[in-house]
Amino acid sequence: MVNSESYTVVDLFIHQILWRVQMLKKMVIFGLLALTMAGCGSPSATDKPESTSSVEIASKYYHQLDKKEQSMVFFTFKAVADDSQDGGKYIVDMKVRNGTKSQLKFDLSKFILSTSNTGTPIKSVKHGDLTIAPMRTKTVTGLFDSATAANFNGVGEFCYLSRDFLLAYSYGADKTAGATTDNLKVASLIVQNKATTQKPSESAVNTQSQAATSAPDSETSQQTSQASTQPTTQQSQASSESVRIVNSAEQAMQIAAPFLNTTVNALRATPVDDGWQVGPKMTYADVIVHYNGRVFSPANPATGQPDHWLN
Repeated sequence: MVNSESYTVVDLFIHQILWRVQMLKKMVIFGLLALTMAGCGSPSATDKPESTSSVEIASKYYHQLDKKEQSMVFFTFKAVADDSQDGGKYIVDMKVRNGTKSQLKFDLSKFILSTSNTGTPIKSVKHGDLTIAPMRTKTVTGLFDSATAANFNGVGEFCYLSRDFLLAYSYGADKTAGATTDNLKVASLIVQNKATTQKPSESAVNTQSQAATSAPDSETSQQTSQASTQPTTQQSQASSESVRIVNSAEQAMQIAAPFLNTTVNALRATPVDDGWQVGPKMTYADVIVHYNGRVFSPANPATGQPDHWLN
């Protein structure tokens, strides 16, 4: 007969062994689960995302672009009258559209508005760099602040650094659409600006040749004589500095009236760099009366009339 007390002790002993075995199993299972979860949380070498490096965009100044790239940059110049200044001044805003794949840069101080090969160009009043991302457009307000109406009614060119980097002709920049890069393809503007930017000797020869081939025989000798006696713009400027006989807008209008076949009362005068721009009211048929009394007629693209002196 088995003792009931010894049976109880054996039973408890077995029960404790079974409990410890169960606990050990649980610990093993939890450990395996932890390792499995840790393995899932840390990606392997093949699971790691590939590192991506940003593509660097080349940065170029406008004069470093080749001709094809330069043709993909589009300029608009818009002149606005500034009545806060004396002398009928205009400010000029510039809009640039970068159609290249490069990040485009300009030195803002290097923009110029040229008037002729002998005239002093109007320089930009801005400084620092202008940077334009590919396929983006930026506007610069007040790039020039001392232009006059004469700069937009005759010859003139917006350039960067020099005429080697011609951006647009200035004719019509004061109109609603402004002056754009597209006007570099306008034949009449090409002719009048080319004639003005040639050397004086070349211009005189070409003027005589054109007069001889285009004018009737009865007028040929007269036009050739006038072309040979016309002084260059540079000579006129030097003369206007040494001899000044026109000191007011009224005098300028009196001098211009006979050449424009009208009366003084029908004219208005606006100061320009070396005299006055004079013309009929509400029209653009103007002449320039210099301080020395010389009267200059700017080119007229509508009629094909080139620059010429009237006296």
